[in-house]
Amino acid sequence: MGHVLCNFTAMQTSQNPTGSSQVSPADAQLRKRIEEQMHAHGQVDASKIGIVVRSGEVLLWGSVASEHERTLAGNVAARVTGQTSVINHIQVYRTTQS
Repeated sequence: MGHVLCNFTAMQTSQNPTGSSQVSPADAQLRKRIEEQMHAHGQVDASKIGIVVRSGEVLLWGSVASEHERTLAGNVAARVTGQTSVINHIQVYRTTQS
């Protein structure tokens, strides 16, 4: 499996919406729509997912509890964005139960 290296400098995240960099209104609106849809989705815990949008490209990062949830988060973002690129860097962290 290959690696994808992306350079997202001065990007806005959902955790820091008032960052010092200039974000286009279209990018800010797209991030907001994705964030709203993730929070509205019944099977995605968006509390640990960051959403970065720059020039219409979307980067998802953070962590979720299962591969299914990771896939759902990517699908939600892709559905909102339409033809825009979505890069899903969400990590799966499983907890073990005795």
